[in-house]
Amino acid sequence: MDESQIQELRRTRLADAVKKVSGGNVTAFGRLLGYGGGAFVRQMLLGNRAVSDKTVRRIEAMRGMHAWFSQAAASQSAREAMAAFDFETGPLVYELFPVELRVSPGTEGYTVCPDETDEDAPLSLHKHWLARRGYAPGQLLALRVKNPGMEPSLCVGDMFVINTADVTLREGRVFAVNFYGELLVRRAQRDGDGWWLVADNPDQARFPRKACSGPGCVPLGRLVFKQSESI
Repeated sequence: MDESQIQELRRTRLADAVKKVSGGNVTAFGRLLGYGGGAFVRQMLLGNRAVSDKTVRRIEAMRGMHAWFSQAAASQSAREAMAAFDFETGPLVYELFPVELRVSPGTEGYTVCPDETDEDAPLSLHKHWLARRGYAPGQLLALRVKNPGMEPSLCVGDMFVINTADVTLREGRVFAVNFYGELLVRRAQRDGDGWWLVADNPDQARFPRKACSGPGCVPLGRLVFKQSESI
């Protein structure tokens, strides 16, 4: 997306945020952001002032608003990717080589590096399987399980695939998450008004649940496929 499209998407999400947080009261919402009233917010809604990264961070720091803008951007990117992708002319099978993700605290981005320790053949996914589920191959990443936190569901050495276009936490689903600079694979669990990252490993003393709140907890993608030799 170019800057004009980003701003259009942000204005839409800003309007939705005003409705959700303050029942449509722009003045009250502006005060929550630290302004004296709603003038700045109105200018942003009208397109006379850009919805800045700072404003986005302030809104996403509000209770219940985590990843409010990034989720919308991911959904938009997913729709654009699927619209542009032609499964008819592509190969029958898509190969995903395992990679490693390097993350930094509080950032949505990451560095993709080849997993040079992996000597297995690439993971293969048929185009019909991808098309039926609406997955764009370019938005899928294959990774290796590195620790036993998700055993017995995911064992060390298993390969799994995440859909980087799907970053909205949902009850019971497994996500790869940048947790304050640490890459975690955990199951999302709703408790009250907040989200928690929960290990499947029964040793909860070793793998305690972690609160996913604030800018330090960034979902990177939902687990959509696994390949395992643990039966």
